[in-house]
Amino acid sequence: MDNEERLIRNLISLPKETQWFEFKSNNVNENEIGEYISALGNSATCEEKDRAYLIWGVEDKKHEIVGTTFNPFSHKIGNEELENWLRRLLSSNANFEFTTLTIDGKNVVLFTIQKAINTPITFKKEAYIRSGSYKKLLKDLPSLEIRLWSKLNLAKYELIPAKKSG
Repeated sequence: MDNEERLIRNLISLPKETQWFEFKSNNVNENEIGEYISALGNSATCEEKDRAYLIWGVEDKKHEIVGTTFNPFSHKIGNEELENWLRRLLSSNANFEFTTLTIDGKNVVLFTIQKAINTPITFKKEAYIRSGSYKKLLKDLPSLEIRLWSKLNLAKYELIPAKKSG
């Protein structure tokens, strides 16, 4: 079993989706993917996780592997490849990659999203965050926005080299 399959099986074993991972069966809406990358990356920062995950091919209520026909490598918006389209509309601090794999004979797509660094991740100039298992505009949840900024600022402070004595 490779690392990606082990990760997916571990996430499936959890009782419900969290702020830092989301399951999808087969629904592919490009705008929602961008919003989820923003929401999950920002939420990973709040939850002190290095990464967040968006996974196609897993039913979100029962956490069963059902497979998907979604292929991010061939999916296009007009003539533009999905990855390029997303990178163009996401803020420059949005770092993600996708992997396709087969588990139990079914196709699964794993988006791995790095946590937000320095500023919230935005999609089409809007920042999103997870509230429970829901995706919301960050500006509509001031307490979560404050929490995110405090984590981002703390991370910046921790990266500053300590002053040398003597």
